[in-house]
Amino acid sequence: MPDSRNRRFPVAMPQRHRDAPVRSRRVLGILLASLLLLQFGYPITLEGPWWTVAYLLVYTGVLFFGVRIANDDPGRYWAVIIASLFLSGSGVWFAVQQEDSTAQATFIGAIGILQLTLLIALGAVLVSPPPKARSIDLILVAVSAYLLLGGVFGSLASMLEYHSPGSYLDPHASTGSVEWHSLFYNSYVTLSTLGYGDVVPVDPWARSLMSLEAVLGTLFVAVVIARLVGVAKRTDRDS
Repeated sequence: MPDSRNRRFPVAMPQRHRDAPVRSRRVLGILLASLLLLQFGYPITLEGPWWTVAYLLVYTGVLFFGVRIANDDPGRYWAVIIASLFLSGSGVWFAVQQEDSTAQATFIGAIGILQLTLLIALGAVLVSPPPKARSIDLILVAVSAYLLLGGVFGSLASMLEYHSPGSYLDPHASTGSVEWHSLFYNSYVTLSTLGYGDVVPVDPWARSLMSLEAVLGTLFVAVVIARLVGVAKRTDRDS
């Protein structure tokens, strides 16, 4: 008889939750709603310091999503945890010292880092959709990723303007340098290839950055639509 001591039994290994970003449609909805308010509600910060604090509180929804997916799989989403902590700390600093240009630049940089980490996480879902993800989940992911992409480039443009004032030209700017509000606006105008021309990149690096964003924005829409159509053809996706 075979020796049972030599018999090997399979050992259960901890499973990585590749579907962490789409495990809860409600959490995805919170992320999308928060991004819509943040990316297009920034003019409220011009109404006064307390309105700026209210605007910063909306980032709680983005942080909630980041903490949620990181809690499901900390090994895979450790960068999201670090970025969330960085944004929390810089957000408090900026809320207390809103007139400090260094605090503002640090906060904008933290926004870009967190949005980049979330963009990578959502992009992985679009490239390789989890088996349990439904079409509506992937649409929410795609729209959120598109908004995050514009936010990342808005942060990069703001950091470029901070370190090299005059990289962008805005005839409506009250000061010599272009404010981050205008650069986030310009980012989405560029991403969607509208190109109003009211905020103009004049520095070579600024022009290169905006050109890259326009190309990526066009490719993102084309590739994601093709991907979603391919996924939707699977009869078992929404069954």
